[in-house]
Amino acid sequence: MPGTQGPTGAAPIENSRKLIGDPLRTNGACRQSPGAGAPGIGARTAAPATCRPNPSAAGKATATIRLTASTTAPHARRCIPHDSSRGDPDVRRSTAADSDAGGPGGLTGWPRPVPNETRHPEDDPIADPADPPATTPLPDGTDRPDATSAAAIVTLCTYTWFLYGLGPSLPLFRDELGVSSSVAGLHSLMLAGGVILSGFLGVALVRRWARFGLARRAVLVMASGICLFCAGSLVAGVELAITLPTMLIIGLAGGLALNVSTTVLQEHHGRFGPAVLTLANAAAAGVGLVTPLAVGAATALGLTWRAALILVVPFAVAAWVLVGRQREVLAYAARPAGEGRFSVRGFPAAYWPAVLAVVCAVAVEFCLITWTPDLLVRRTGMPSGTASGMVSAVVGGMALGRLILAPLARRWSSPALFLVGVAVTLAGWVMAWLSTSAVLSVAGLLILGIGLGGQYPLGAAMTIIASRGRADRAVAVLAVGVGLASGLGPFALATLSDAVGVQAAFLVIPLLAVGAAAGVLASSRTGAGTGSRPR
Repeated sequence: MPGTQGPTGAAPIENSRKLIGDPLRTNGACRQSPGAGAPGIGARTAAPATCRPNPSAAGKATATIRLTASTTAPHARRCIPHDSSRGDPDVRRSTAADSDAGGPGGLTGWPRPVPNETRHPEDDPIADPADPPATTPLPDGTDRPDATSAAAIVTLCTYTWFLYGLGPSLPLFRDELGVSSSVAGLHSLMLAGGVILSGFLGVALVRRWARFGLARRAVLVMASGICLFCAGSLVAGVELAITLPTMLIIGLAGGLALNVSTTVLQEHHGRFGPAVLTLANAAAAGVGLVTPLAVGAATALGLTWRAALILVVPFAVAAWVLVGRQREVLAYAARPAGEGRFSVRGFPAAYWPAVLAVVCAVAVEFCLITWTPDLLVRRTGMPSGTASGMVSAVVGGMALGRLILAPLARRWSSPALFLVGVAVTLAGWVMAWLSTSAVLSVAGLLILGIGLGGQYPLGAAMTIIASRGRADRAVAVLAVGVGLASGLGPFALATLSDAVGVQAAFLVIPLLAVGAAAGVLASSRTGAGTGSRPR
């Protein structure tokens, strides 16, 4: 038949017949694009040939086989459903949702047919043949970190080195300036504002530079901003005029780096994305454990807190180099499908409850990191300096919880593990909230951190899966919620603490945890595939 065979074209056709029951022999009609000859798949410039069987008597959609003539893209063969009433469909990009749902959904071999669904403008690929597809490069993903994972993980660690070092550094900076805690706290609000801004700008910037280009620029700007923050804090008389705007830039760059890394890890590893994403966040939390120690050591040596924060530069250089080597990996080279800008339209119903779950979990995390010392001082009589150091119990628990969850996420669904984490969080909160013993309170904080640790990576994976192929936009919208939660959560708890006392104010923690659980349950019940588990 014209356009279906050539020097190397027969084998793929025979393979396709095995999968779809040889539709070419049943009332099928074969057509070829105008001007196309009959070259094999090895011809780069040949137009794609389309073989389309007629719909069956039952009215079910049949399959369309497209053979893209390119030696560099054997993965472009696609078997997708076709409904003749909808015209000639585009080859659909595989998504993380397809992989998580159990289909191959990757670029090697023949994926199973993708079911028909209502098409939105956001679903359509960007009309640029030079753009690589926004999809995972492996059919079933890989459950082990590789070079691509390492690039994303080092990027995450670059941001968390600064993030977890900022907490113990701000009180020291406040004492140097002789200002109030409220004034020093403006730095945290500016950082959260930058994260929110990254959500609004992220999709357009990925569209412009692709993920790898944006990730490299983000780590470069972030490292430069941290250096400027440290240097500006030494300029007498204008310290805040330099450090506050710089914190906004750091939040923007750090948020962009976080968003890209999260998307890459989920899409590159497919159905094993939640497991690897949890492991990556465990590594980031491990770095977060070291940073406060570095701040303390640098201060004790007379080098000030700036010497510890400036160590972010080696992390940034390593991330810049590693990401640059991944430009040919599709998870990094991809650009967003659809409009290429921030938008809240077109998401499936299951997406928004998953976002609510992540926002609540992030609010719990930042409330604990910010105000746990006050609770320990009031309930146990612990010295304030010691109480500040005990925040590491929460961060250490988060790192431990993520290490525990990483292998479990290969066998169990993300919603189930998330809900177990909420239960553990509540148990740890009860122990820390009720106890007047320093030992029991710290033990409760450790348990609380173990339960809380997996909630952000698991929730982020669920939002990407629930978005149904809108990964970049999904993470951008999520970043806005995360920025609001990280800024407004601690502020709300502080306001309640002034009004009703710190112990009563900490009742907001279980309320947020229950809200996170409700969001996961609502998302799972809408059937968006967020409850699938690796097979």
